[in-house]
Amino acid sequence: MYFCHYLNVDINQETEVIKKELAELIIKHLRENKLTPEKAKQLANDFLSKLPLEDQKDLLKKLEELGGNYEEAREVYIDELAKAENEKTQQALTLMRGHIEKGNIDEAVNTAKSLNSGG
Repeated sequence: MYFCHYLNVDINQETEVIKKELAELIIKHLRENKLTPEKAKQLANDFLSKLPLEDQKDLLKKLEELGGNYEEAREVYIDELAKAENEKTQQALTLMRGHIEKGNIDEAVNTAKSLNSGG
């Protein structure tokens, strides 16, 4: 539908944010002895092997895969998923507002239904 492409995300900028978040989590878990240096290196290599990313949908898919093997990546995936859902909701609300202002109540309702159905 009209908002399932994840709006205005600059995937290159978001990739840099993810790299930083993942590195910070790796360091934190290393310091807390929750992660071995070998597994930390493996996680970093596994993430880097998934680059480049096409878009936010691709990012979420790859982080979800990575999160299946690494708790640290799962944390980052959940954060990114929340960002995507919030963005989708905000875009839908903006569309709904525009439809209502134009008197297109049915379109506003359809937009709300699409949001609720994951469209």
